[in-house]
Amino acid sequence: MAETLLSFGVEKLWNLLVRESERFQEVEEQFDGLKSDVEMLRCFLEDADAKKHTSAMVSNTIKEIKEIVLDAEDIVEGFLLKKELGNISVIRKNVRRYSQVFNHETIKSHFPGLAWVCVSQRFTRKYVWQAILRQLRPEYKMLEMTEDELQEKLVRVLETQNALIVIDDIWRERDWDRIKHVFLPRKGWKVILTSRNEGVALHADPKCVTFKLDYLTCEDSWNLFKRIAFPMKDTTEYKVDEEMEEMGKKMIEHCGGLPLALKVLGGLLAAQYTLREWKRFSDRNISSVFHVLCLSFDELPIYLKHCFLYLAHFPEDYAINVEKLSYYWAVEGISRPRYYDGANIRDVADGYIEELVKRNMVISERDVMTSRFETCQLHDTMREVCLYKAKEENFLQVVQGTSTANSYSPCKSRRLAVHWPDKTFNVEEVANASLITLLFIMSEEWKATSLFLGRHKLIRVLDLSSVKFERGKLPSSIGNLIHLRYLSLYEAHVTHLPYSMRNLKQLLYLNLYVHTTGETYMPNFLKEMRELTYLYLPREIHKKVKIELGNLVNLETLKNFSTEHGSVSDLQGMTRLRALSIYIRGKGCTIETLSSSLNKIPHLENLIIDNKFYAPTNDAEEGFVLDCVHLRQLKLEIYMPRLPDKKHFPSHLTTISLIACRLTEDPMLILEKLVHLKEVYLGARSFSGRRMVCSRGGFPQLHKLKLWRLDELEEWIVEEDSMPLLHILSIRATIHYFFRGSEY
Repeated sequence: MAETLLSFGVEKLWNLLVRESERFQEVEEQFDGLKSDVEMLRCFLEDADAKKHTSAMVSNTIKEIKEIVLDAEDIVEGFLLKKELGNISVIRKNVRRYSQVFNHETIKSHFPGLAWVCVSQRFTRKYVWQAILRQLRPEYKMLEMTEDELQEKLVRVLETQNALIVIDDIWRERDWDRIKHVFLPRKGWKVILTSRNEGVALHADPKCVTFKLDYLTCEDSWNLFKRIAFPMKDTTEYKVDEEMEEMGKKMIEHCGGLPLALKVLGGLLAAQYTLREWKRFSDRNISSVFHVLCLSFDELPIYLKHCFLYLAHFPEDYAINVEKLSYYWAVEGISRPRYYDGANIRDVADGYIEELVKRNMVISERDVMTSRFETCQLHDTMREVCLYKAKEENFLQVVQGTSTANSYSPCKSRRLAVHWPDKTFNVEEVANASLITLLFIMSEEWKATSLFLGRHKLIRVLDLSSVKFERGKLPSSIGNLIHLRYLSLYEAHVTHLPYSMRNLKQLLYLNLYVHTTGETYMPNFLKEMRELTYLYLPREIHKKVKIELGNLVNLETLKNFSTEHGSVSDLQGMTRLRALSIYIRGKGCTIETLSSSLNKIPHLENLIIDNKFYAPTNDAEEGFVLDCVHLRQLKLEIYMPRLPDKKHFPSHLTTISLIACRLTEDPMLILEKLVHLKEVYLGARSFSGRRMVCSRGGFPQLHKLKLWRLDELEEWIVEEDSMPLLHILSIRATIHYFFRGSEY
């Protein structure tokens, strides 16, 4: 199946040559020869595709050519980048159903605390305890706690709170023994275990009640398959063609009653409308559930095959962040179908996820509040297919714990994912100069050195989240990785960033939200990174640092921008910006000048403004006015005695958070008229009044309401027919309130 990646690689190389043809004038003869060779490869692939299942020689030839194509791309890009740098300077499972029950309102009414954590085959006790505590007490800073501190905190929480905790996919009895110490005997909390081994549950509690899931019967299997394979033909007048029914029933025998396989097969055949097309599938060598699922991969278009294979990087039961995934995919240069032209990186990824969800190859749902796919996962069986195909394509290597890539396989893989690296892991033993992707997943204990950065100069994706660096300094050799398009230092232990980072001109994604108790020192290198579409700045930057962002006109996401270190006028050229969080510090920026700059960003969807250190001079100041018509999510932490009138709010606003506004007038009078609002959060000191009223007919689409630390509130009236769709009501440390009106 190597032709999958070869077709993709040849197309990518061809596009690169066409796009950069003017820059090869000094080597025009060699360039024309390379273009001619690539065109011949494209023709060869068209013929080879028909022979891929019959000729071993063709298959082996394709694998060899694939490596040559990838090497050619590295050389071409290296030539272009070094030339550019030289001109500047010579230096430098049924889980979804369980989840629906877990989130049911009846469950929530009995258990104020809910936590769901996937364990899988390989895990650390610290990770499981962190995951539970994060859901029960999100305000705690788990990353800074030791195992002993986590255990102590969890024990205290479970002593005082009724909680339902689901430990999903726990494999062995000894796994339960490793995490059970936080569950001391007490009434109030309950634990549900899911496992492939009934003995795990009986080991945890010999008196427990166990439930076994049965496979579907032949009749139920056919009904499920028929509902998906004939989606628009479920009327009583429609009758399934007898030959199609016979072929369908024969094929579903190989699904073994597994709903996932039935849904995948049904989805494949739903797009086939003729008897001839059904026969083509029926004649394929389908002899097992695994073959059914492999068939779903074989039928994917090339761009979706590449997207699906990338999911093999992640551990079992891992909730994959779709925003990060969208940039992994973008960096790979996956060709977009025409109907994605003009869409931003995040929208394209949502489209890919939706296509994979419809094919039942990925588990994900759009978030009610954002209308986006926020996370996605692979069903265990589908993950086996993903790993099998990734190995077949030599797409990547996965290293667990203290193992090295070389001990796993001698093959030349260009992508490496390291899961759960501990202090003993030695990445310098990964001797692969052709590496283009290196992801560290759950790497809180691993400490990096400068050596490995110097050995992988072709790397394009480098995720160093939570990694520790010696003396908190990111090595200057990072500047030699001129091919880098994705760099994440999220929660990495870094206090100093080197000036050599100015060489990383190809970056699309840069996350500098490092883990530090003090300030982060960073030179003014960001102005060189004109290709950036995502930038997450450090939480605290050294006071003397000034950064220039005016050149970053391709930015779609900018987080942690502070007016203390940059000019708000830099924002005006960022016309592609979708998400922005800004901190107003010092006297160089007023709300008025900020508002003027923001109104020049036409596509802004998500906005956070923090001006909590602002000292008011006039209690009669009007509310903050925005003219961002596409804005959907808004968080304001600014002094604002009164909200602006309804007409001054973006018409499609779905989420609003207000903190430290010190509103003197009831905010509900305005907010309840914003008909698209689905989530409202009123935080500490957001409202200084004593009485709040939710009127009849107000908040017609509100799903979630949070009232936290409204210390002066004494009376809250909720009239009948207000908030008819409310699902979640959270009240915390609002001591003086009492209700009148509707009951929830």
